[in-house]
Amino acid sequence: MKTMRNIILSAALSVLCVLSLACRTEPQPAVTETETTAAETTGAETTAAETLPEIETEPVTETTAGETTAEVTTGEETTLPPETETEAETETETETETETETETETETETAAWENPLDFKADLAAYEKYLDPEDKDAYLILVNPDNPLGETYKPSDLVYIADSREGRKDQLCLYAAKALEAFIKEARANGCKRITSVSAYRPYNTQKYIFDTDVEKLMQQGYSKEEATAIERKDTAYPGESEHQSGLAVDVLDDDSSLYEFEGTYEARWLAENAWKFGFILRYPKDKEEITTYVYEPWHFRYVGRYHAKRIYDMGMCLEEYIEYIANNN
Repeated sequence: MKTMRNIILSAALSVLCVLSLACRTEPQPAVTETETTAAETTGAETTAAETLPEIETEPVTETTAGETTAEVTTGEETTLPPETETEAETETETETETETETETETETETAAWENPLDFKADLAAYEKYLDPEDKDAYLILVNPDNPLGETYKPSDLVYIADSREGRKDQLCLYAAKALEAFIKEARANGCKRITSVSAYRPYNTQKYIFDTDVEKLMQQGYSKEEATAIERKDTAYPGESEHQSGLAVDVLDDDSSLYEFEGTYEARWLAENAWKFGFILRYPKDKEEITTYVYEPWHFRYVGRYHAKRIYDMGMCLEEYIEYIANNN
């Protein structure tokens, strides 16, 4: 019992000591939860500031339309293409160069048109007729093996500007204009009295001419068969005449008849220069077996300068040339 009393007494004394000490200590202000959190946060920020390296930041630049802009993506600079001032300048330079080239080409073409073959006459207005853009349009073969139909008639016939007095001859447009240039240049080179004496002839006109000549031969004692065979060497049978094509013309000096024309200055000049105007001498002297017609120094056929030049250079007649093209594509 004494022991129990001593224990209780000791405990009571301990409590009294504690209370006495508590009364002597100054009261401390209460710490709020918010202040605790702030203190913790401040400490965290300080730690982060001490730990992380300083990051350099680029100043933000304001831009206006038309200026070069930049995007920053993952630390790399991506430059957008400029607004095409350079491209516009390049296009302008290109256009200027193109215009200059076009002007140069036009000047060159004009110069070529004015006098491509040193013509004495001014034939600039005729050049497109002498050398047509469609170079094959007039390469037509008309002969006994390739006759024209009875009703054939060209659709572009025009009157020739310079026919023998009293005649109203026609040719296809390009052939007529080329002939006009041909005669102008011939006169400028001394062939003063050169004119066309026959051009387009329809089927019925050719038939009348042929039948009339056959009748004359028959009156001389030839049979009809003999007269026809003889006449076919000099005159085309109806449908076989180049004159019906509107591309053939007979050209003579006013002072000469058909058979007096051979060997004259005019005949030589026409034969040597016809190609320049798109014409060929259709029935040469050394090609009679091929053409089946006698030499006719007055008969010229329009084919255009491209083919006329080749035919002249190769010394061919039209039949040979057509065959040559067929065999050589």
